[in-house]
Amino acid sequence: MVPNLIYDVGMHNGDDTAYYRHLGYTVVAIDANPQACANARQRFKADVDGGLLTILNVGITREPGVMDFWVCETHPEWSSFQRQSAARDASPHRSVQVPCRAFGSILEQYGVPYYLKVDIEGDDLLCVHALRAQTDLPRYVSLETDRIDESVQALASLGYTGYKCISQFHFLPLQLPPVDEQRPVEFWHRLLTRRTFPLRLLRRAVGQAGRDWMARKCNRTRRQGDWVFPPGASGSFGEDTRGRWLTGDDVRQVYHHYEESRQRGMCSPFWNDKGYSFWTDLHARRDR
Repeated sequence: MVPNLIYDVGMHNGDDTAYYRHLGYTVVAIDANPQACANARQRFKADVDGGLLTILNVGITREPGVMDFWVCETHPEWSSFQRQSAARDASPHRSVQVPCRAFGSILEQYGVPYYLKVDIEGDDLLCVHALRAQTDLPRYVSLETDRIDESVQALASLGYTGYKCISQFHFLPLQLPPVDEQRPVEFWHRLLTRRTFPLRLLRRAVGQAGRDWMARKCNRTRRQGDWVFPPGASGSFGEDTRGRWLTGDDVRQVYHHYEESRQRGMCSPFWNDKGYSFWTDLHARRDR
């Protein structure tokens, strides 16, 4: 393992890479979208030139080759090798051909990172499965997932023992009882989103300035020290994440508890009225 190295697999607009560089890590950033990589090379020119950031414009697939990658025009973060992801909400999308690599070949070339962040719209487990061939493993891994059972099983088979499921809206952990920060977020979230007549009247009365103030209150958990995570960022990692580390069984149970609550239509800062909005990252750690 390279102690000062982070992989940003699914770089998107580079906001996660910016945070990792802010912390002083060397980064290998990977994205299949050619435009995202071109933009990042301009944004991070000094880091690229200085050898502190490597940007790879490749897709992660089981076998090397060239494949159609679907770029979502209105929500680039939905771009994927899976067309249904890019086409979500009838979004305009187009295909581009991109070179692809197996993740294991990238690990062999650049080394095993201290932290592996993966967010590649449905193909995240390809990176986890590639770790099986390594004699050394990342200390921390995170991946976007709605396949909690399969994801925990794959990570547990590699020796990961601590887990947190982190909501990507406010970077709160899914745990019971909730962390202290969850209650104020829930309060401001209700004021901003519930459609009861009194709350609609309140929002109208306070105007846009008042609603913006409430939104800032609701989003205070998007701050880590002197850094504010913009929308779409993955947030902090490792010991900087909120909440306690859970066992694999516990994190699966708490995830299913919240998923069942969502299906019952309960109001929560962990989702909205979109069926795909229960948006979480599974974080895992290995003992030293």
